[in-house]
Amino acid sequence: MKYEWRKRENNLYIPKQKPELASIPEQNFFLIKGKGNPNEHEFAEKIGVLYSMAYAVRMMPKQGYTPAGYFEYTVYPKEFGL
Repeated sequence: MKYEWRKRENNLYIPKQKPELASIPEQNFFLIKGKGNPNEHEFAEKIGVLYSMAYAVRMMPKQGYTPAGYFEYTVYPKEFGL
């Protein structure tokens, strides 16, 4: 069964009417660091690489390789932090 973050983690991704504290579980991420204008070409290239990596991992079992602990999932949205 595919892990649907939109259904299971909607408390983290769906905005509430009022602000509230949320407990975020431990997670693994692909990350890019940097500063700059997100409208520039360099940012678009980095985002393209992130999505390529995310979908490559997502499709590994279809290529005959299933990493330990792997489960089928929906690729998460981009997140921006400070």
